[in-house]
This record gives sequence, C-alpha cells and structure tokens, in this order.
Amino acid sequence: MDFFNPKPNNKPNNDLRQLSLLSTVPAILFAAPMVGFFVGRWADKKLGTEPYLLIAGVVLGFIAAGVETYNLVKKSSSIEKENEHDQKD
Repeated sequence: MDFFNPKPNNKPNNDLRQLSLLSTVPAILFAAPMVGFFVGRWADKKLGTEPYLLIAGVVLGFIAAGVETYNLVKKSSSIEKENEHDQKD
C-alpha cells in the first residue's frame, strides 16, 4: 500500500470520526450560550427590555447546546456500534 494512494476499498477510520465528532462538544457548549447572550443583549438594547431577552437568549443557547451535544453523542454511539459490528465480521 502506497502512502499517497491508499487502497480504494479501505473504510474510514471510525475512531478518528468519533474523536472528531466528540471534540466539537466543548466548542458547542461555549459558542451556543455566547451567541444567545449577544443576540439577547442586542435585542434588549433595541427593545428596552433589559435583562429579560439576554436571560432568555442564554437559556435558549444552553438548551440548543444540550440538544446538539445529545445528537453528537448519539451519532458517536452509532459509529461505535458500527465499529463493533465490523470487528465481529
């Protein structure tokens, strides 16, 4: 097998796929509430409703981060099951 020309029938490395999926979790947990914070703060200034929309934005950001983290863990779990199934064969 040549380094630059791997065999075309090689399956992608499932461990690497799983690692790349799970490594995005910290970024999502940080970014989603921050986006909610800035959008909420901007909306509060425009509408004069300080601090209610800021709080709502942060809460929605945490909810969105939780949902996305759940989806990523679920996808990672399916990759793990696929990997175990491939090893049995």
